[in-house]
Amino acid sequence: MPFDTRAGFKLSLAIAAALGSQGLHAQNTTERLWSCDLAPDGEWKCDVNEAAMKEQEAAAKAAASATVEEPPEEPDTNTAKAPVEPAPAPAKATADTVADEQSTRVRIAEKRRTQEADLKLNASGPDEWNCVADGDSWACKQTASRVLQSAPLPSPRKAVVLAPEQAAYLDWYPYAAGETTGACTGRYIQPELDYLQDDRPLDQQPVLIDALNSSAALDGLTTLEGGIQIQRGGRMISSTRGEYNRETNQARLFGEVRYREPGFLLLGEQADADMLSGDTRFHNAQYVMHEEHMRGQASRITRFGDNRVRLDEGALTYCEPGSNAWQLAADSIVLDPETGRGVARHASLDVMGVPVLYTPYLSFPIDDRRQSGFLYPSIRYSASNGIDLSVPYYFNIAPNVDDTLTPRYIGERGLLLENELRYMNSWSSNRLSTAWMSNDDKLGEDRWVLGLNHNGELLDNLYSHVDFTRVSDDDYYEDLSTSLEVQRDDHLDQRLDLTYRQPNWNLYFSTQSYQTISGTTPYERLPQLHLQGWESYLGNALNLDYDAEFVRFDRDLDSRYAPSVSASDVHDRTTGDRIHLEPRLSLALDRPWGYLRPSAGLWYSQYDLENDSFDIDARPSVAAGLVSLDSGLMLERGYNTDKGTYTQTLEPRLFLLHASAEDQDDAPIFDSSELDFTYYSLFHTTGWSGNDRIADTSQASLGLSSALYSSQGQEVMRLAAAQAYYFSDRDAAALRPGDITGRENSTNLATLASWSPLPNLRLSHNGEIDRNSYDLLEQNYKLSFRPGDRRLFYLSYRDNTRKKPIDGNQQLDMAFRWPINNQWTGYGRLQQDLDASENLETLLGIEYSSCCWKVRLTGRRWVVDPDSIDTGEAFETDNGVFLQFVLRGLGSFGQDQGSEYLKEVTGYDEDEDGTF
Repeated sequence: MPFDTRAGFKLSLAIAAALGSQGLHAQNTTERLWSCDLAPDGEWKCDVNEAAMKEQEAAAKAAASATVEEPPEEPDTNTAKAPVEPAPAPAKATADTVADEQSTRVRIAEKRRTQEADLKLNASGPDEWNCVADGDSWACKQTASRVLQSAPLPSPRKAVVLAPEQAAYLDWYPYAAGETTGACTGRYIQPELDYLQDDRPLDQQPVLIDALNSSAALDGLTTLEGGIQIQRGGRMISSTRGEYNRETNQARLFGEVRYREPGFLLLGEQADADMLSGDTRFHNAQYVMHEEHMRGQASRITRFGDNRVRLDEGALTYCEPGSNAWQLAADSIVLDPETGRGVARHASLDVMGVPVLYTPYLSFPIDDRRQSGFLYPSIRYSASNGIDLSVPYYFNIAPNVDDTLTPRYIGERGLLLENELRYMNSWSSNRLSTAWMSNDDKLGEDRWVLGLNHNGELLDNLYSHVDFTRVSDDDYYEDLSTSLEVQRDDHLDQRLDLTYRQPNWNLYFSTQSYQTISGTTPYERLPQLHLQGWESYLGNALNLDYDAEFVRFDRDLDSRYAPSVSASDVHDRTTGDRIHLEPRLSLALDRPWGYLRPSAGLWYSQYDLENDSFDIDARPSVAAGLVSLDSGLMLERGYNTDKGTYTQTLEPRLFLLHASAEDQDDAPIFDSSELDFTYYSLFHTTGWSGNDRIADTSQASLGLSSALYSSQGQEVMRLAAAQAYYFSDRDAAALRPGDITGRENSTNLATLASWSPLPNLRLSHNGEIDRNSYDLLEQNYKLSFRPGDRRLFYLSYRDNTRKKPIDGNQQLDMAFRWPINNQWTGYGRLQQDLDASENLETLLGIEYSSCCWKVRLTGRRWVVDPDSIDTGEAFETDNGVFLQFVLRGLGSFGQDQGSEYLKEVTGYDEDEDGTF
């Protein structure tokens, strides 16, 4: 039969080239009866799979003999013994070619009638024909083709309820019972098809066609019928019928048109392609983006020759098939991959089928490129501020510069403008955060925030860091809070660091001051210069470490938070310089069964002081020689139980320490504090943090620890106790952890215990036991359960009866997040001061989650002024109710307290779909 090979293959070329830019699944080329490639001269060259052809011929004969007594005449394939190159089609059809075409159609029709019974047995779809070009005629063989049957396409703006088996045509498959605990009932799974691996440009890759029948008529119309499958590179399109008109250069596929590429599926009832412009239109179409968990539908989807895509009367959603809990619908949506932008006109956000937000124009990003535009608003309400509405706008200024401006209206206070500018270059990243409110209606004055953060590498091995935050007044965060990424502690850093690093030494330069908004003003380092180095010998067994530091300590004595002149410690208002030196030589003799680590060093601090209130020694110094020996054994034995095999360890430890420090009464305390009394602090060299104090002691610390390990190496249980024994009295100005007067012969017992009966359940305890009465003086308990399936339970209790009752500390902290079922989850937190019988914070909330949206309702009561806890004043509290919606793929709407609390407890941020 006459067939213009170039015209026939142009149909697949136009459809495949006009759709998408990624690869897709296809069957292996070795399973095809023939495949063709476009030669440089514009002709098509075809290869014949003779082995597969013979196998198909035998199968066809067997099928025909089972259904009719006399099988129809088989097309002669002997002429297709080797790959052939089809000749160009004649300018017009002759009488002979028309006769050949009619003869071929008759043979094919007869063959289809004789195998009708066998076709009905194939529920997966109609049969296909594979044809081999042989000069001006085609030799065809019948093969079985599996064509998926799809459910009817829905109206673009209406939800369609689909059973799980119906949703499979969108690659959506339900979870098996007990397979998942999430809110989604299923997931998108792409079919496992073979990808064609080809590194050539798309326009140089072969086009592969499978079809049951093909013909060309005198009017220039080329027809493909039955199980059409067209593939080029990694793209595939299939349908039941196709046409190409050489006169109008129009191509058409219709009847369950299906287009695939990795991560993308497009379905339509009909596809029209313009060969000249490259435009392709899908009618009454649906699409799925698997990785993004997004789907949608439109009355028409047009792929233009310049790669733009237009959806007419369309919608998109992240909900599972069968649910349109929310969708973004629009009269038209244009997606431009060149600019990375999408534009929707006359768009509405529909929730449960009800439009809740309309905009005549909406511009949004369609890829990872940053784009200017509005971000999602936030709304909140509290008793102190009333309604609080924020509408941020993002400015994409340059690839390395962006800015976010957030106008924020607070009902009881006025308009607040927050702005965050980010800038990056080849050697640094920078962030400038500002906020401004002119004349707070409630306070009657201007309110503002200024924050600067910088990290950079100025030169090779020279690093810089800046962290600067300042607010207009002490109550800014309590009254207004902020969405800016700035420090929110009681002492706001104003710090500059420079670090120069070398293989065996580091040099640090730092200046650090503060704005204190609560508490007592700390000492500032203006500046600090610190040299730290180390050398190793004898295969890293012998080590020399050294530290040298100069610091200028200053304090804001004019602040209302500064220590008063009548302070009990004469050094509270002292400022001055400090030089500190600390060389140390140590030897590490480690073996699998134990270790021996002797060490010797010098500890020295020299001061140059000023004090405007007391007469003090202006140049005191503290020097101490340090000698220590740390030793321990690691004894193991097997331990068998009914639940498995364990390894038990016994770890005795002896720590000998001698430090001969001079009188330290005249030395100030700038950056030092006595360590808490714990199991590990009894083995600490100085007993203090910082470089102002060192405990003068001669002691031996004895410890005994035993642990139980599972066969997988997990620590199931540990019990430990330690006690220090003194050989002389200590200087009362620098006591060891746990000392009261410095004249004790020994410390109390420090205990430690932990137990993990389950991999995600852990109970820990540390405490202090009186050495004489064995009373429990201090106890800290912590229970945590985090199985990783969205459940969380945390309980902490602290009881310190070692101090006087007025200074005692009994506190309870409890938090939980617990799924009720796959959709409902409760969460809460309670912080209680048991000494004062006062509640510090109570938070209780509930959230509902589906596959594509979440709503969270939270109630909270909290202490506004934390300082009142320590001063004994009446607690000042505030109350609030917070509502937040999270739409998967779009973000969150409303004020959130639930995820902020969960981040504080878990340390994890919430993803865009509302999961942690």
